[in-house]
Amino acid sequence: MAATRFGRLLIAALWLAGATAGTAAAGIAPLSAPGWKDLSKHQREVLAPLAEEWSDLSAVQRQKWVGLANRYDGLSADEQNRIQTRMRDWARLQPEQREQARNQYRTLRTIPAEQRGKLNAEWERYQSLPPEERKQPATGTGAARRTEATAPGQKAQSEQKAP
Repeated sequence: MAATRFGRLLIAALWLAGATAGTAAAGIAPLSAPGWKDLSKHQREVLAPLAEEWSDLSAVQRQKWVGLANRYDGLSADEQNRIQTRMRDWARLQPEQREQARNQYRTLRTIPAEQRGKLNAEWERYQSLPPEERKQPATGTGAARRTEATAPGQKAQSEQKAP
């Protein structure tokens, strides 16, 4: 019974591989990647922060952004502002900074959901602080947690004197 099930799975996998190869050989066009000039006026307005780097985006990335631009009017004003801010911030980043952000995102995706939820809660708590408090060095519970994390009898790095 296990052998027949494996056989069916193998046949299905081979059929699927052949079907995908057949579509490529048949000349079915891959995902279209519209150029900046191919976008509608509305799409260009929404995606304006990405104009300079549009030609550097992959076809998949362009399609995602076009999809967002098409849904843009249905979003709340807060969501629209957030998206515009993030696009502008992203466009200002250097290539190395973008790669670092992508790596951090990939790393965060590997963290278990429960731990990710805790990190999100901490981030939201930080975001709710007034700007002047965000600029201050970490104190309170964060500092206490770092102190508790040190071994008994060992001083936290902030308490150690420089040589």
